[in-house]
Amino acid sequence: MIVQRHHTVQGLFVREAAPEKPKYPTPLVMIPGASHGWWAYEEWLAFFAERGWMSYALSLRNHTGSYAVPDEEYLQLGVHDYVTDVLRVLDWIGTPVALMGHSMGGIVAQKVAELVGLKAMILVASVGPGQLGTINLPVPTDRPLMPDAATARRVWFHNISDERFAAIYERLGPESPSVVNEYRTGKIPVDRSKIHCPIMVIEGEFDHSSVHDPQAVAWFYDATYFLALDAGHDLMLEPVAAEVAGTIDKWLKKSRVS
Repeated sequence: MIVQRHHTVQGLFVREAAPEKPKYPTPLVMIPGASHGWWAYEEWLAFFAERGWMSYALSLRNHTGSYAVPDEEYLQLGVHDYVTDVLRVLDWIGTPVALMGHSMGGIVAQKVAELVGLKAMILVASVGPGQLGTINLPVPTDRPLMPDAATARRVWFHNISDERFAAIYERLGPESPSVVNEYRTGKIPVDRSKIHCPIMVIEGEFDHSSVHDPQAVAWFYDATYFLALDAGHDLMLEPVAAEVAGTIDKWLKKSRVS
C-alpha cells in the first residue's frame, strides 16, 4: 500500500509518496524545472514508492502550492534562492537523499550537491554547469517569463495528446527571468570537486529546449548517460515516463544507493 500526503515546509509545498514498509532508507527528492511544480513528478512519485522508495517532490517558491513572493522580488531571484528552498526541504527530511532535478531543477540540484552530501544525483534533461558555456540569449527582466501554449508544446514535448497537453499547460506558471538568465548565459559554475556521489544524466531524444548538451554534462561529471528514445524535454509527463523511471530504479540499485 502506498501512502500519499502533502506537507508544508517553511512555506514550501512537498508531496510525499511512500510505501508502508520502505525497502530502502534513502529518500528520493525531486526538483521540478522552470514554470513547473511538484506535479511534474506525480507519476514518478507513485512509481518509485511502489518499488519501495520514500519519494518526495517539491514546489519551489512562487510555484504550485508554495508561498508567493512579490512581483518585484520574483523578478530578481537567483538560482541560489531556489537552492535555499531545496536545502530547507532536505533539512526537514533529515537524512541523506538521492536528488533528482529536471531542466532548471537540475542546475539547482548541482548547486545543492556542492553543499551537502548526497547518495546520488539524477539530472533529467538538465541545464549543465556554467563551465559548459552560454546556451541562449538572455530574456527581458521586466516581467515573469511564461511561454505561450504553442511554444511550450514545441519546446518541451514530443509525444503527447492535445487533451493531456492542455491539462498540463493549465498548471504551468510564470518563471523568474533573472533565474533563467543566470543559467542561459553560463553564470552558474559548479565545483565538481565538491560532489562525490554517483550521477546519472538523462536526455530526451527529441528535446528542443535550451539546455546544455546532456552528453557534455555527463562528460563533465564522468556520469552514467542514458538516452530516452521517443521522448521530449518533459519526458516525465510523456508515455515514456515509466520506462525511464524503471531505468533510474535499476541504476540506483546498481550504484548501491539504498
